[in-house]
Amino acid sequence: MEERLSRLKKALEDDYLPKARWWPWKNTKRQISIISFHELDSLVFLKFKADNQKFQLPLMKADEAVSILKERAFCIGEECFMEAEYHPGYLSLISKLPWTEIEVVSEPPGRIVSAKPITLESTNVVSLLTDDAGERYVLKSYRLLPETNLEALMMKALALKKFENIPRVYLFIRHEEQVAGILMKYIEGVGDGGYPFYSHLTEYLKGSARLLATVGLSARLGTIIGNMHKALNIGHTDRFYGLEEIGFNDIESWIKRMHRYLNVVLTRLDEIVAAEESDSVEWMEKWRGLLDKNGLKIVEEASNYFSAYEGLDKGRIHQDLHLAQMIYVPTSNDFIITDFEGEPGRSPEERIAKEPLMRDLATMVRSYHYLSHAAVMNVYGTSIDRASDVMLNNDPTLEWRFRNVTAMVNSYLASILNSELTRKYRGLDPRKQMSLIYPWIVERCLYEAYYESMYRSEWVSIPIIGLFDPLLFSFKLAGHF
Repeated sequence: MEERLSRLKKALEDDYLPKARWWPWKNTKRQISIISFHELDSLVFLKFKADNQKFQLPLMKADEAVSILKERAFCIGEECFMEAEYHPGYLSLISKLPWTEIEVVSEPPGRIVSAKPITLESTNVVSLLTDDAGERYVLKSYRLLPETNLEALMMKALALKKFENIPRVYLFIRHEEQVAGILMKYIEGVGDGGYPFYSHLTEYLKGSARLLATVGLSARLGTIIGNMHKALNIGHTDRFYGLEEIGFNDIESWIKRMHRYLNVVLTRLDEIVAAEESDSVEWMEKWRGLLDKNGLKIVEEASNYFSAYEGLDKGRIHQDLHLAQMIYVPTSNDFIITDFEGEPGRSPEERIAKEPLMRDLATMVRSYHYLSHAAVMNVYGTSIDRASDVMLNNDPTLEWRFRNVTAMVNSYLASILNSELTRKYRGLDPRKQMSLIYPWIVERCLYEAYYESMYRSEWVSIPIIGLFDPLLFSFKLAGHF
């Protein structure tokens, strides 16, 4: 057993983990320390540590490496393994392991007869399960096991509050108190939350659709976000949820974060240009120059707006809310939010921090901008950089975005009216409330620029031009609404 475990550990360190989609250190070897190891029938379960981070890796023995799973399966000599969540026997076997607890939220599924990947591009394992009655489920399993699983806490609270716009939650899988997986209902949709908006906007840009066709859907999104905030912040005894007063230290941390993002982006773009990592160095220099010239002034102006938050409330928010985190269900003309992991570029401490509820509206404003950029690229048949030029100088989507964002924000404010969420805002001029969204749009743009510069540098122009978006300034002036 000891020799076999040693061979498995070496194979993981030298070959498998550096290539794994979920490994935080891409193409880099790390020494791992095995915390626990169990075998039960064809299931092999490992929990291990690397650089003070804990991971779980359940494996199922297989006759051969399953080619469809790509980097999620491997062999050591003649012994082959696949990541276990893609095997129909996993759910039954994992429940029998020591120190594993299955927390049932609603009735558990029947006998699972098939399992397959929904995507292999996620940092987590997301599989589609079907039981013997034909019912379908999504199993989301976490490779990295944080001390506080934000998504599990959010999903559980929303499920218990009967929030309707998440998938039905059936059970949580826990290993020694850490949530390792969630089983949810499979949602049948036609695409992510951006699907109806993108379809309409492309037709509008071609002149074959009327302007206001999707404002009702945007208003629906505002109501959903308001109901989510109420479910997360009203009626909880656990202090992880609920409202707290914003202090000077909160504001200072938000301002420092903006400055950090700005500095990292400028440094990273310098590195990309120097190394000629981008196919379009000339464009990269242009966007870097635009940010360098104006970025600090924009950050300082947004910082002044943050000061208005002192004494107001912060609460539990989604944090990374955008249209791609949702599924659009055309039969009910509704949206289901499927991801609550928070912003991937944040530290563990930042992920679990409370923030003003307005920030979720800001990330949605940015989502409309990203979607509009993609529509301009499609309709005009142009590159990311050239589409950014179009939107920066003569944005053909501006009125469309203005109408949809206005509908979303107004619907949100109406949905929380007279609730506990507005207790600090009732004497505030409505235009002043709108201006509170402004600094968070700037902060989100800077986060997006940080993220894109690190992982998708060819996209970095999109958040940079977002800092000059006329819609952003309408929030700042708060007179256009």
